[in-house]
Amino acid sequence: MEKLKKISQERNKRINKIELLKQDHSPQEAWERLEYYAEKGFSSIPEHDLNYFFKCFGIFYRPATPERFMIRVRIPGGRLSYEQALKIGQVAKQYGNDYIDLTTRMQIELRYIRIEDIPHILKELESVGITTFQTGVDNFRNIVQDPLDGVAFDNVIQTWEILLKMQEIFLKKEEWVCKLPRKFNISISGSFSNRCNVYGHDACFVLAEKDGIFGFNVFLGGKVGAIARPADVFLMGDEVPPFFESLGKVFKKYGFKDSRNKNRLKYLIDAVGMEELIKAVEIEGGRGFERAGITQTPVIGGDKTEKVQLKDGTFALHMVVPSGIFSGSAMIEAAEISKEYGSGELRLTVEQNLYIIGIPEENLQKALSQPIFKKYKNKDSIFFSDLIACAGTEHCPFGVISNKPDAIETARYLTEKFPDLDGKLRMYWSACQKGCGIHGLGDIGFVGVKFRKDGQPVLGVDMHIGGTITGESEEGKLLIKNLPLENIKYYVDELIDEYSRLKKKKETFEDFYRRVLKRLSKESVRFLMVFNNLMKEKGLSYRVEINDLVLGRYSEEEEIFGYGFQLYRQITGKNPYTRPNILEIYDQPQPEKPSNFSDIPKSLENIIMKMISKDPKKRYKVFTEIDQDLKNL
Repeated sequence: MEKLKKISQERNKRINKIELLKQDHSPQEAWERLEYYAEKGFSSIPEHDLNYFFKCFGIFYRPATPERFMIRVRIPGGRLSYEQALKIGQVAKQYGNDYIDLTTRMQIELRYIRIEDIPHILKELESVGITTFQTGVDNFRNIVQDPLDGVAFDNVIQTWEILLKMQEIFLKKEEWVCKLPRKFNISISGSFSNRCNVYGHDACFVLAEKDGIFGFNVFLGGKVGAIARPADVFLMGDEVPPFFESLGKVFKKYGFKDSRNKNRLKYLIDAVGMEELIKAVEIEGGRGFERAGITQTPVIGGDKTEKVQLKDGTFALHMVVPSGIFSGSAMIEAAEISKEYGSGELRLTVEQNLYIIGIPEENLQKALSQPIFKKYKNKDSIFFSDLIACAGTEHCPFGVISNKPDAIETARYLTEKFPDLDGKLRMYWSACQKGCGIHGLGDIGFVGVKFRKDGQPVLGVDMHIGGTITGESEEGKLLIKNLPLENIKYYVDELIDEYSRLKKKKETFEDFYRRVLKRLSKESVRFLMVFNNLMKEKGLSYRVEINDLVLGRYSEEEEIFGYGFQLYRQITGKNPYTRPNILEIYDQPQPEKPSNFSDIPKSLENIIMKMISKDPKKRYKVFTEIDQDLKNL
């Protein structure tokens, strides 16, 4: 504990401006004056409430829609009853331009809301048992769980009651509202399948087994850009809420209050170590904890299909909502379907989609014949089914790109190009570096950026690859920087072309990445995309592909040689050497120039000859050397 106390004291000698604001004002004051602001109008709201304290109650001012607010509705575990879904739909239609966003925390966002209507809207929501409390800023945020908790065949421990007990600790409690140094995200899953991005949160309680008993292993310190780390703690279900409360108290007491950019739980763990933090939690709670068991989530399965059979013999019917763009009218339709044909319950997912729960087999076709499934498909292409995108410039002041339209346009283009491709592909889009679209966990992730090209400002993305959600997740790696928006779909096209050509039947992109793409350097993958697109732009038919000439090589130089070998063979119809290995060409003659066989641009010929040069001093060593020459093509 001494180390924790000392580092905390040192880091908190100077506090950030938000902590200073909390000393001068309180969220309770903002809540008590909400009716007054509604009566007097937008101009009566002081800046500290407008831009900060309102967010404690899920009320967000968005300058992109002047004098209109976004309301974020807490949906614990993504579970909505018929009455709740109906009420949300009605509120969206009456007060919010019939617009709804489904979020990656299984929540709902209403937009275009006037301050005059907010008190009434909040009362309407509370009348069906849902609230907007503590869905923003320095609070415990919505707790996510497996959307098929309690009903799926691979759900071992139902976590709903545990989730509610955790939520009861802090929700609407004055001692917790806005009292944390920074936001705090929580996940819990008692299932073999990772259907809720379970490792991507500050505190994660993950199905585990120890000595034949099922419980939860604890992982801590997850955030955008960082996967939670094992805490070496095993908990039974009834131990989760007290552990969580003690952890919250430690973070509240010792968490950093200096830099807003470095005060999530992760940074406290980085500074003091996991062992020191757990020791503090044990002291705070007055008890010790068992060492970790065996985490059960590496089992892959439970992926969404058109329908998922449940334990009771009924089905969960999947509905794809591209980028989470929904409406009040659609929510009402989904609610009515759930009541007439199912159990009267909807479940939201972290992919911004939803399930209609408890539909008997004889009702499936009746439900699917409803008009809503013409717009929101039961099964869409792999490019839409797992598409995530956060708000973007239309609704978020931090957004760099429009994002949702960009994500949908890319998915639509790829669907037209690869209409029958099976498998699974997770494309996750964040409009800015804050990463609300969890781009780091996508098979292919995009984050909005602004950069200069030829002296002019350009909107685009940084493209990442290789994020995982099965097993103990991994963050994706930066693949291409500063990719203009108009080029995105063409670059992804090249990657999907290789996936389509080389994948096994129904193989997910995540598995394909592990089996194939990890055997290449990311520079090699980037080159393939850049080169093939450049050839298309120039009207040339040459292209490189992934094959044994480039797979499993030890250096970029060998990969470059492999690509050059392919190109030489395409142009000339013959191999440049009898052996496709740069270590075995020392006794072979220098290949003839490709221009002796075909009409080829001189600059491209020079590049290919440098890729396969017999002389190591003349041969490219890294892909960045080729980049410079490609610019002159």
